[in-house]
Amino acid sequence: MDGTTVTLLRREDMLVLDFTFSNISRSGTASTVVLGPTTPGTAGTITAHFPPQSALEEATSLASASTDTKRVRYSGESTVALRVPPGTSVPFTAEGLLSWAALQSAQTGTVLECAWGLFFGPASADLVWRHVTAPVTGSSGATGIWHTRLAPASALQYEDGPVGLVGVASPRGFQPFTSSLSATHRQQIHNATGARPVTAKGVVLSALGANVDLAGDWKDFPAFGIKGYRHRSAGGRDIVVQVDERGFLLPFGFPVQVNARTERRLDYGLVQSIRLTVLKPEITYEGVAALPNGGRAFPFVRVRVDQPIDTEISVGTSLDERVGYWVHRPDAPATALPFALSADDRLGHRVHFTAPLVFIRGDFAYGGLSGPLVTYENIARNLPLPATGRLELADSGTGDEKSTVDIAELRVGAEPSQATSAQLMAAGRLAAHPRLLSVGARIPALDALAPPPAGTGVSAAAPPVVTGTVHQLKLYDKYVTGGLAAARQVYASLPKAADFAPPPAASGAVAALGLPVSGLSTTTGLVGGKLDTVAAGQFDPGAYFKPPAGAGDLPTRLLGVIDLTKLVEPGPVGAGDGTSTPKIITTVEHRKGIEKPPTAVRTEMTWRPRIKVTTIGPLTTTRPDSLDIKSTSLATFGDSGSTAEVHGELRDFKLSFASILSIEFRRMAFTSKPGANPDLDVKIGNVGFDGDLRFLDKLREYLPSPAGGPRINADLKGVEVGYGLAVPTVGAGVFLLQNLVLSITVRLPFDGTPVRTTFKISSRDHPFLVTVSLLGGGGFFSLTVESGEVTALEAQLEFGAAAALDLGVASGSVSITAGVYLKLDHGASLLKGFLRAVGALDVLGIISVSVEFYLSLETTDVPKNPANPSGPKRKEIVGTAVVTVRVRVAFFSQSVSLPMERRFGGGGDPSYSDAFPTQNAWSKRCAAFAALEDAS
Repeated sequence: MDGTTVTLLRREDMLVLDFTFSNISRSGTASTVVLGPTTPGTAGTITAHFPPQSALEEATSLASASTDTKRVRYSGESTVALRVPPGTSVPFTAEGLLSWAALQSAQTGTVLECAWGLFFGPASADLVWRHVTAPVTGSSGATGIWHTRLAPASALQYEDGPVGLVGVASPRGFQPFTSSLSATHRQQIHNATGARPVTAKGVVLSALGANVDLAGDWKDFPAFGIKGYRHRSAGGRDIVVQVDERGFLLPFGFPVQVNARTERRLDYGLVQSIRLTVLKPEITYEGVAALPNGGRAFPFVRVRVDQPIDTEISVGTSLDERVGYWVHRPDAPATALPFALSADDRLGHRVHFTAPLVFIRGDFAYGGLSGPLVTYENIARNLPLPATGRLELADSGTGDEKSTVDIAELRVGAEPSQATSAQLMAAGRLAAHPRLLSVGARIPALDALAPPPAGTGVSAAAPPVVTGTVHQLKLYDKYVTGGLAAARQVYASLPKAADFAPPPAASGAVAALGLPVSGLSTTTGLVGGKLDTVAAGQFDPGAYFKPPAGAGDLPTRLLGVIDLTKLVEPGPVGAGDGTSTPKIITTVEHRKGIEKPPTAVRTEMTWRPRIKVTTIGPLTTTRPDSLDIKSTSLATFGDSGSTAEVHGELRDFKLSFASILSIEFRRMAFTSKPGANPDLDVKIGNVGFDGDLRFLDKLREYLPSPAGGPRINADLKGVEVGYGLAVPTVGAGVFLLQNLVLSITVRLPFDGTPVRTTFKISSRDHPFLVTVSLLGGGGFFSLTVESGEVTALEAQLEFGAAAALDLGVASGSVSITAGVYLKLDHGASLLKGFLRAVGALDVLGIISVSVEFYLSLETTDVPKNPANPSGPKRKEIVGTAVVTVRVRVAFFSQSVSLPMERRFGGGGDPSYSDAFPTQNAWSKRCAAFAALEDAS
């Protein structure tokens, strides 16, 4: 009979069975055929094959439940193996094949798919299958459906009692739609039955499907993610299915329980709800769960779930096929469920934030998470978590707020725990620790010393939140692995350097600082340049500061002229007191102790670097401690606003301008205090003239100390200090000198532009006058220099002579006047000149004749291409001559003028673009030539 299949069909009671045989053969007469073991002394096996006993039916969430048709997939066959002991036989009849009471239930070969995708077998052989062998018809004439019931061998005839079932084959993995059990649930149940069998009651198999009542309890097996399992079905259709799972919420490690319950409803069919309950809403990281590296990678000591604690959820995107999934909202399955959380740092600051979390099943919670954690961090790096509050990023050990920032967002990753699986399981902790990938924070020092953008400042509505520019910060690797001492107090890095270029008025006015802020330090505050260099204890000004890109570039200059990166001495980082690297720190002030709400944020910048004694460009320094900058900004919470006090001082230096003027400064000190105008204290030593102005050096003793002292004007744009000397009228014989005024003005702008020095001899409005006998003249001179270059020059000189003769009857006069005007302004030039000659004759007052000759020359800019007035320019000299003759006889007068103008081009030959500004012009020129002929 081996290899033979016998089908038993009985219409009356819907009996449908297939039988297969192993080590079974037929024997007996034609009228009495029996089945027995083929091999003497060895038992045979008869296996009954049942049609599908269960169905996979589509389940929907309550939020999306509908009365639409649901999809269904039937299971495979179920089998019951029966052992035929040696020396026994079974009649080869319908009744004989159904007489299982005389046979032994075989553990091997019995596979019951009474729950779709799960393959159960009896946990022991002490079981029996009870059923009738012939159809049973009641008094009403109805015949019952044939079925068989599984029961313990010790149970009474009509009792089915509990039996143990275990998984005997790998469960089905793929399923095309959501149902009562997921593929992961089936695998969990299968694994758990190896430790404790499922308890089954009322297991009935029939042609219509199985009736089952299964229960699994694995609460005391922490290695399994599944805690409980309950499955009731009738006719192969699920009625109630519930799976209770234990696990943790990544990345913080909150222990949770997830209950997935599916119930049959008459209106919607199978409806599934999943409920998550946080078992321990507050968690700390101590003992076995202690964070690596002393907790420096995660600055919080306590994290709590504020809400929800117990909520409906839906299964979101899988983190790993079996390990876990993102927790999503039940009403929007495509959207992550935001958990409201709060966390306390080492100083007691509380940060509130929201975050989507990942459910990690208990099966994988205690080890083997390296791969899933990498997947999680790849997502978390691009997942900002909105946050509010203040956070102490580094543990200084002093209890002071040395690394506190106002945060706007967090990015939290996770790293594997170093504890063993046994330790974690005993403590009930996840084999992963949270770590801070980055934090979006406002750095008060950057905002306090820079012009605040519109709408930013200290918020009184919700203290202690302070608005401002948000920068991304990462904990510095050397700090995380070795602590503050190993990192030279540097604790954070900025993946994208922040430009720090406060207005000169905020940094002492004498200097403009520019730092590409790449990190933060507990001692110096803002750190520029390469962090590894600073962590190695070295200060390199060229890397620490942002070098100026060119003239007019704000960072990093002294007096708006000198590149500070070349002037400051390199060397050790120092003790963080501002004597080497700038100290730019922020402290939070409280009313009574750090546990009280903050009242103000104080930002201080201190810098007293060592300066090279050298000459760089127009600057010459004479002592290494000549620069001193200190700025304090106080921003208060509430309506008081902010105040700032600034002091900057530069001592014992000399400025040389365009090799014609040099000024020695004993001291230049800028001070700005709340409620007072900015003050610039300038003490000037010697003023010397070189080059073409060397002749003025004889007058230098008059310039530094006029009787009235220096003239100081301060406004929001800068401070100006001026000295002036008016020379009294000098007369000696035929020589007369009048209106001679010598002045020098130094202006220190607050916007980072260079120091501007202007030297003047008289002015346009009040020119000096010189007369010698018949000759006379006058003029003025003004020279402005910036960054060692002449930026403006204006000068005018006029001279002339006059004579007259009176003979009584006739009188006459003649005069000649000439003048030159020159103006240079940032590369633009203007030159003017004139000559005027006038002669007059008068006879007895009756007849008069006068002749005037006027000649002028002037440079002007004209377009190279007249068709394009806004295009490139070229210089032209315009000459104008006018001869005017006036005649008067008694009461008659007549005047005649003869003008003439000539232009002289300049700028060299025209370029190709000047001659042919358009393609049409070139085409016309080419068309004017004869076409070339082919000589061939």
